[in-house]
Amino acid sequence: MKHLTIIRHAKSDWNFPEIEDIERPLNARGKKSIKLIGNFLKDKNIIPDLIISSPAFRAKKTAKGTGKILKYDITYIKTEPVIYYGSVEDIIVLLLKIDNTFKNVFLFGHEPILSSLIYTLTKKSLDKFPTGGVCRIAFNIQQWKDLKLGHCELMVFPKQLIDFV
Repeated sequence: MKHLTIIRHAKSDWNFPEIEDIERPLNARGKKSIKLIGNFLKDKNIIPDLIISSPAFRAKKTAKGTGKILKYDITYIKTEPVIYYGSVEDIIVLLLKIDNTFKNVFLFGHEPILSSLIYTLTKKSLDKFPTGGVCRIAFNIQQWKDLKLGHCELMVFPKQLIDFV
């Protein structure tokens, strides 16, 4: 069994229009949602053994913040440009090449590609995958190269967790 946890970056700060999209930082709400999501995953014992992130600043910050809460060594976060610049097919090729020693992979990225990826992997249709959203998919496979349609085990958004602050 393999698990892929797809996480959209936390809310970004649009107060700096001169900054390129890839460099956009997180806003205060985004930083708060990292704690909400990280603590939720920790409470559910959903712990990564590999984190892969888009190279965008907001995605890397979300990955690092979540990783710290989950006691993941953030120096091992793998940055993959294809998550920012590529297509769903490109991300699937990336997933097919994951080393089989990894069973619980976290992938941090962006919309609209993440909702398309979730649909491709689960046939679960989303209107929008919100910032800080988490989707955990279970695959009944032994090797990542055998990736096929999976089952969406968990879907949670920061707004759903706000009562637990």
